[in-house]
Amino acid sequence: MTSSIPLLEPDPYVVALEEVAALDQQIARLSAVRARRVTDARNHLHRQAPSDTSTGGPVWSTARVERVELFTELAQLTRRTEYRAATLIDTSTALVDRLPATLAAVAAGVVSWEHAEVIAKHADGLDGDALVLYDTRLSALATEVNPKQLDRKARHEVELAQPTTAVERAEKAAGTRRIYVDPAADGMAYLTLFAPAPEIHAITDRATRLAAGLRAGGDPRSMTHLKLDVLTDLMLNGETSIPGATRGVRGRVHVMVPAMTLLGIGEEAAILRGYGPIDPATAAQLTAEATSWRRILTDPITGRILTTDPRDYRPTARMIDHARLVHPSCVFPGCTVPSEQADVDHTEDHAYGGNTVPENLAPLSQAHHRVKHHTRWQIVQNGDDTLTATSPAGYRYVIQPEGKMQPAPKQLEDAITTAARSTGPEEGLADCPF
Repeated sequence: MTSSIPLLEPDPYVVALEEVAALDQQIARLSAVRARRVTDARNHLHRQAPSDTSTGGPVWSTARVERVELFTELAQLTRRTEYRAATLIDTSTALVDRLPATLAAVAAGVVSWEHAEVIAKHADGLDGDALVLYDTRLSALATEVNPKQLDRKARHEVELAQPTTAVERAEKAAGTRRIYVDPAADGMAYLTLFAPAPEIHAITDRATRLAAGLRAGGDPRSMTHLKLDVLTDLMLNGETSIPGATRGVRGRVHVMVPAMTLLGIGEEAAILRGYGPIDPATAAQLTAEATSWRRILTDPITGRILTTDPRDYRPTARMIDHARLVHPSCVFPGCTVPSEQADVDHTEDHAYGGNTVPENLAPLSQAHHRVKHHTRWQIVQNGDDTLTATSPAGYRYVIQPEGKMQPAPKQLEDAITTAARSTGPEEGLADCPF
């Protein structure tokens, strides 16, 4: 008599986990292939030797033109930010040119791209035997720890390899300090301070202490909310101690609210300049506290901004304001710098016959203003508030006007026409709050 032992079915949970790990290995292998292709693209571009042909300002070196053209090109083609595109280039070229052990580990699928980014970032400045030892040690460590743990170990290895350059590297890093804003959902946004660690920890400590004092005094808010609220209050209402800084400066926000929404009739969202649509309640609160109003006229059929109120602005200011209202952000593809922080540029260079008219003005961040003049990127106006940007590789990107209201409903247009005929256009605006 024979007996058979039934085979156990594999646990589907374990199977799914192992498939995820296997896919991560495939992604790593493809990332190694991508690193080689990125480096190939850099080498091909280098052979083209693009040069700066601008006529104004300091001339860019060929190396700078190459780098800017490459990361702006890749950013648009792969829908990355320029920062992430530059990181991809720097990591890829570091792996291919200087970190063979790490590249081999990524190609084998045992080290992820996130680990490789950490290794490449800290390898900057290492050479010779120090670089070889660093590459060997870190590529092995990367198979045992996560990227955050690896980052600490990489910094430690670099300190051991170059202890005499710690001060110089810290000073160089401090030169990259910056502040930037990233929009989030539901009317929220992220404010990031990238600064030396002692200052960041001191800011956090002060916020924690102030929040703890309020909490001990009976404030019902959570510590998380209290820390945020006290920092916000300090930023908006505190005064700087830096000599020469203007005191009493307060932040400004620009909100574009459709008249019908303001009057409680329409439902079109208000627009917070530099962010996007915001909810009606927030818009109502901001407009109720507004210290000034500006009336903006739009085409009732297309929603396109026609002009600003001539009573508010001198001609030049009106042109600038028009450009910033039509395009609340820099018009270079993918850029999110608010137009108030950007240059209002002649799309067709004034030196080559471009007129100073609204149809030839658009906001460009200072960085992208330089890119337009010093590289082979080209931007043209299309005559309908859209622009077309053509990259050095020949790809075209159309930039749409974000500051464009929805056309008025047909019923409202008919009602306004009827009212204007019976009362006259000026009387029809008598009750307008702005």
